[in-house]
Amino acid sequence: MTLFGKSLRDYLVFTRVGIVLILLMGLARFLVGLSGIPYDKATHLVSLTILTSLLSFLYGQKAGQTRFGGYRHLLPVVSIFSVSMYGFIVAAILVQGLGGIHGYFHSPGSGLMPMDMRGDISGEHIAMVPTVKSWLNVADPRVHALGQFLVGMPLSALFFWGLACLGFLLWRYLGYLRNAFLLLAAMAVLRFLVGAAGVPYAVGTWITSLTLLEIALSVYYGYRAPSKGFPRYHQMFVIGSLIAAGTLILVIYGIAVTTGLGIPNYFHAPGEGFLPQGMSVSRHILGHLQFSVLNMFLASLLACIGLFLAKRRLPAPVRQAA
Repeated sequence: MTLFGKSLRDYLVFTRVGIVLILLMGLARFLVGLSGIPYDKATHLVSLTILTSLLSFLYGQKAGQTRFGGYRHLLPVVSIFSVSMYGFIVAAILVQGLGGIHGYFHSPGSGLMPMDMRGDISGEHIAMVPTVKSWLNVADPRVHALGQFLVGMPLSALFFWGLACLGFLLWRYLGYLRNAFLLLAAMAVLRFLVGAAGVPYAVGTWITSLTLLEIALSVYYGYRAPSKGFPRYHQMFVIGSLIAAGTLILVIYGIAVTTGLGIPNYFHAPGEGFLPQGMSVSRHILGHLQFSVLNMFLASLLACIGLFLAKRRLPAPVRQAA
């Protein structure tokens, strides 16, 4: 069987690490659900959707870097990820729903899933007007599983394909910025650990600042850009925007995870720094999203400054023999 000139085995070999990661995350989500940790506390930490979205984007970059194929070859790639993800989800829904097992995959009343198709007032059931969300996430595990398979999987595959195409389009930039993203991720983990350890905000927030690291990386990667094949100023807007976007994603994820777990943290600390007392998580995240365009522009300007400094370098004097 061939798809766009490549065999199914070629696609499976190409995606094998991603498939394993999806299955491992699915198993982790299943076990965390069994442990009794409330859904809202850990669902973002063991999210299959977040992981598969990230994998789709990264495999788009990998396809460009390794010359695996073009945009059309990414469709089978993300389809394999979708089948792996939703195959596990459907199996877990049926196991938890029909077996009466507590978990995150079939958890009526949690996330986007309603408790029931009916309301209950004073002991009397009153029919509710069904919504699309209600029909796709009904409390019956068999209907829930069928909805995920027939609706969730195709729509997710298209979404994942869009992310993969974006990764493919930007593969040269992403390859160049790989270490920058690793540094940002490492700093986010350090910020998580230092905050959880109870180090005072005024001390720990500066030494683990993602914003300060973003500023330094923007200038540095702008400065190094000419030697890596990015000599033009318009390319700095892509580089700066990607660094800012990576920072934004890590900050939002950090806010969601740390507040869900209910641990001391620097990501969402109302009353500390510039964050007003009583600021809700949703408003905090919305504020970051609203500021994101300006942040990308500023990071791009910093990258342009780095490029300007690189172009101002004078060549080393050439010594001539006397």
